Amino acid sequence: MALLEMRKVYIIGDKDLGESVVKKLGELALFQPGEIKEETFTSSFKKENLETKYLEDNLSRLSWTIDYLKEFDKKKAGLGLFPSKTIIKEEEFLSWIKDFDWEKVCKSSQKLKEELETLKEEKETLQETYHFLYPWRELSFSCQRFQERKFVAYQWGTIPLETKDTLQKELEKEKGTHLDIIKKEGGMAYFLLVFLKEYQAKIELILQRLRVEKIEFKEEGSPKEKLKKIEQRTSQLEKRASEIEKESRKAFREKIKLMAVYDYFYHLLQEKKVSAETRSTPYTFLIGGWIKKVDLAKLKKGLKDLSPLEIVVREPAKKEEEKIPIALSNRGIFKPFELVIDLYGLPRYFEIDPTPFLAPFFALFLAICLTDGGYGIILSILAYLALKKLKGGETARKLFSMLFITGFVTFGIGIITGGIFGIEFSRLPPFLAPLKQLALLNPVRQPMIFLLICLALGIVHILVGIGLELWEDLRRKDIVSAILDHASWILLILGGILILFPTVKGMFLGAGQSGASEMGLAGSNTAISFSLDNIKNIWGTLPAYSKLGLLMSLWGVGTLFLFVGRKSKSLFMRFAKGGYELYGIVQVFADVLSYSRLLALGLATSVIAMVVNTIAAMMGETPFIGPVLMVIILIGGHLGNLVLNCLSGFIHTARLQFVEFFGKFYEGGGESFKPFRREGKYTAIEGEKIARI
Repeated sequence: MALLEMRKVYIIGDKDLGESVVKKLGELALFQPGEIKEETFTSSFKKENLETKYLEDNLSRLSWTIDYLKEFDKKKAGLGLFPSKTIIKEEEFLSWIKDFDWEKVCKSSQKLKEELETLKEEKETLQETYHFLYPWRELSFSCQRFQERKFVAYQWGTIPLETKDTLQKELEKEKGTHLDIIKKEGGMAYFLLVFLKEYQAKIELILQRLRVEKIEFKEEGSPKEKLKKIEQRTSQLEKRASEIEKESRKAFREKIKLMAVYDYFYHLLQEKKVSAETRSTPYTFLIGGWIKKVDLAKLKKGLKDLSPLEIVVREPAKKEEEKIPIALSNRGIFKPFELVIDLYGLPRYFEIDPTPFLAPFFALFLAICLTDGGYGIILSILAYLALKKLKGGETARKLFSMLFITGFVTFGIGIITGGIFGIEFSRLPPFLAPLKQLALLNPVRQPMIFLLICLALGIVHILVGIGLELWEDLRRKDIVSAILDHASWILLILGGILILFPTVKGMFLGAGQSGASEMGLAGSNTAISFSLDNIKNIWGTLPAYSKLGLLMSLWGVGTLFLFVGRKSKSLFMRFAKGGYELYGIVQVFADVLSYSRLLALGLATSVIAMVVNTIAAMMGETPFIGPVLMVIILIGGHLGNLVLNCLSGFIHTARLQFVEFFGKFYEGGGESFKPFRREGKYTAIEGEKIARI
């Protein structure tokens, strides 16, 4: 199996060495600290309570400042899909930790941010006032002069133009009123209404009925003067905001230094957390955790200068399976496909690593979804360039390496199916005639054969999954389950294939009734009589491999029916469980049919590629700009088709692995091995490990 062996390690030494050991473990990056149960060692070892608030507060302030300054990064590099760390030199790091006044930058950034927020709020308030006063901008007198008097009242307001005439007619009926339309704009009429206070009740009813919006001016001075002052103040605010942005961009130059200081405090906090997991007495300390078996010698060598220390090593127990961290050790072309396992969930420690078995199927299925040989070439080239040019972590390298490998497989599938960039080999120029001899089938013209191939691959995929579960039983020395449960299913499926092969050959390969004839079922319109003589005749007409398949299937059905429920004491429950297990034959058929999605996606890629070529050829006939349009459509269309079908193919291929394949044997749920290391969130040190400042 491709899982590295793990060992549980306990390190015991003088209490004064505890901090030095934790620091050294971070430098070695080999050891994953783990919880120590009270009963593991004597209860005299107590857990220490360490104060971390100071470090957490510093990290919070630094993180806030870094995020704030990022807003003023003009470059805004990348999409953030594969963030990379900034490489800095060791001497720079040490200098920044000692001399850089990061607190001053944090405080100034905080003040700038607060002032910027204050300016923003004031500007929004001014803008609201500006929009309110703008329709009254022609008034050069203070509206507050029109205060309520002893006998006269004033009302400013707006009303839709379509109801303005109605308002005027209503008011004309009332004595002691005067309506002055100030302005008409944007479908609204802006007015001043003057009326005697004795008619106020009637006026209110009219205004309410016509849904007049009343306006109340609270600002001193005329709207014209107020608008001018708002414009002036807004200009001042924008100027100050621009100055703050300049100061912030200047502070942005210190971002890398802030990141380095953040990572320094971050690692100190990690050391504190590891120290908090240790147990100690007044004289000794104890720390426990996990390490790869192959790294034990490195650990002992790295700690040999810190003495006296006692290192206790033991093998993990089966009952600890859920707590044992997992380290995959696949190599070569299998390594990139660990990404798929990461998406689903790592195996448990005593479980099979499915990566080597998943890899060929995943690459092949995704290649079938793409089908086109030209797309395979482009995919490999783009993945290679991404590996060389883009800076990313382990996940990015695995993804692009996987696509690079898949591109080569896709090219091979494209050669077999006779298509490059949607062009069939039959339409290639004569000098490319040798390529025509390499094409074995055309998915568009021979979809049934293509479907048969996809289903056949699905059957192989499922059988491998069942075979891996059989292997698991053998590893656990459960021979009975291996033979009676999983070997029986393999015999049943293989037997069914041999029985149905003549019929499938007739249906899919165009053999007419030959398949049925081989089984003695053709050439008669009369009902088949299942008498003993007829059964003997049918048996005699069966090909030898179908006879073998029938025996295999009967063996599988009988074994499953009789022995799946062998642990039940009740005979009825045994047979009931056996019958339910045989109902799984329906699920097997459904699983096999799921692989028809490979046909659908493969045909979709091919058809869309041909459509792109057709449209490009039509646009190429356009006068003057035809060739340009044709090139744009060809490049854009084929790249878009590649991206969309690569994405959908990846999703559906992953679904076939997760449901149809993993469902047969794989449980998952393991936790990744994450050794404690001196590792920053933002930066990485170039050269030697640094010492504590």
